[in-house]
Amino acid sequence: MKKKLTTILLGVVMLLSGCMAGGDTAEEKIIVLENTKFNLDSTGVMDTEKVLTTLIDIQPPPAFNGNPYDTAGIGWSIQPLVYDYLCDFSPFPERVFKPSLLESYDLDGTHLTLKLKEGLKWSDGSHLTASDVMTNYYVNLGRSAFWTYVSSLKQIDDHTIEIEYIIESPLLLNIAFNLPIMSPTVTYGEFAQEYKNVALNHREVDPETGTYKITTQGNTLLADLNNRMLKYKPDVREILASGPYIITNATTSEVMFEENPNYRIDLNIDKIRGLRAGSAEAFATSILEGQYTIENGGLSPDMSYQVDKRFRDTLRKIYVPEISQIGYVFNEAQYPVNIPEVRKAMSLATNRDILIQIAEPGSFLSDTYNTGLTPSMIETYVDPEYLKTLKNYDYNPEEAEKLLLSIGWSRNAEGKWVNEKGEQVEIEIATINSWPTFMLTAEAMSTMLQEFGFNIKYVPMESGTVWTYLNGPDHTVGGVFLGGAGTYAHPWEAFSNLLSSPRIGLPKIPKGEDRIIVSPVSGKEYNVSKLLKELFTAMTPEEIESITEQLMQLTNDLCLFMPIVEKAAPLRVYDVTLSLPPAVPNEIQENFYYFGPMNLMIAKMLRGGEIFFVEEIVDPVE
Repeated sequence: MKKKLTTILLGVVMLLSGCMAGGDTAEEKIIVLENTKFNLDSTGVMDTEKVLTTLIDIQPPPAFNGNPYDTAGIGWSIQPLVYDYLCDFSPFPERVFKPSLLESYDLDGTHLTLKLKEGLKWSDGSHLTASDVMTNYYVNLGRSAFWTYVSSLKQIDDHTIEIEYIIESPLLLNIAFNLPIMSPTVTYGEFAQEYKNVALNHREVDPETGTYKITTQGNTLLADLNNRMLKYKPDVREILASGPYIITNATTSEVMFEENPNYRIDLNIDKIRGLRAGSAEAFATSILEGQYTIENGGLSPDMSYQVDKRFRDTLRKIYVPEISQIGYVFNEAQYPVNIPEVRKAMSLATNRDILIQIAEPGSFLSDTYNTGLTPSMIETYVDPEYLKTLKNYDYNPEEAEKLLLSIGWSRNAEGKWVNEKGEQVEIEIATINSWPTFMLTAEAMSTMLQEFGFNIKYVPMESGTVWTYLNGPDHTVGGVFLGGAGTYAHPWEAFSNLLSSPRIGLPKIPKGEDRIIVSPVSGKEYNVSKLLKELFTAMTPEEIESITEQLMQLTNDLCLFMPIVEKAAPLRVYDVTLSLPPAVPNEIQENFYYFGPMNLMIAKMLRGGEIFFVEEIVDPVE
């Protein structure tokens, strides 16, 4: 990936030098992009009064509220600042769960024992006990995979919980630990009792999967419960926090966080300011005005260059692995992309090497075999030689033409493709209109495919409607995140995400039946439900590799998703007095602290004493 980064940076430099009239030379642009020579680890006298400004994603007041289960509540971008976790997880440099609220944990087969630290408190000074953790698990019924695999949940005492799972899997710890503890019993206890009733009395074992599912009556009760709980919309300043900060103020532009007076750790940063990005233009303006201490927002190559140039003497930049990818999904339920040859021809007629150059910095060419796995996942779980046995959908317009001819399509007098009936079919490509990578690559891909002869309609859409539209039945091709594995860092997550997504348009599975897909290439029948279950429970590297390769063969044959970008978020640090864990500038990190959403990384660093301001840099590194 380091080699890819260099290639992409040089490609962006060449692109910019051709499109920015009167700008710097290509050589100067290379200097700008690589001028990050000092280490992220600063030393000096600590300054606890300085405010750290970070990027957040929330709805503005009055919609913004203190219910973390509401879509307008305390969401993913600020949960790590307000709530703590049982354990902090990272797959880098190796898979590890570092106890946070837990003193210890022990997984023995299907039996997991959790022991909380002594003296834990909520932000109001009340005790945080095993009862609160039980409440947290119960109110996540239907919201988390936890209850798909848990057969029993018992509180032994104020500090001890025992969990029994229905099957063994190396992913059971992820399922137990990926929920922030954000449901104090004093607030959610009554709801938890009702959720508990559904969990105990309205779940049944699915004979096809061997795991739990909620009954029809249970789903009815659950829907009513969720609706009632979502009516609870407390002021964000009044909620109880288990994590490092409490919220003291919220406006349309920012949220202020101050140290939780009862947090178990004395923080090195007393206050954090969370700044809403707003529009792409507003976000870029805030950066250029120097408002951020640290951020990882998406920027176009042009704007990224402007930021690099503006802060060339102070900016520190690294790349954080996300195990996520951006690409274009083909809706199998919509003509003409329900035809495998059309999907494959569109992939082969798309020059992804060009698209990657106009994507946001931190974007790396994803898998051109269209398996749905990111290159980093393939490198980890599969023999790279296996890829050579699959079909590569890299740019090959001659082969794309042969595929269309093979199904009776032809070019008309204007050189445009028409189907076997002589009809010119319009193919829509829909994407979000405010995210540079989606917008720029979709527009460029539309142009490429039009030049190849397809009748393409490029449809940029507002963020408030695009995801709903792409989850529905009417889209044809759409720019999406798909095949990611940022929670479990495992192929099971990627394939589950891909093959269960409504965006690829596979028919609904009849009740009690498995997902069966027949390869359009070999005619082989794949029991996808069975393979995913086997992949979840696979315990050895050999088992994981074997099942992963079978699913890769199927997704390669189907060609339902064309990945463009494997993302590694650029983490930009603007304040030279901010000390962070050591990292290698301009490279993708493999470090416990540099994984996950940015504010979760900050929270992990706070817990580890690895982030703080210094009054004066004593020993800057050249």
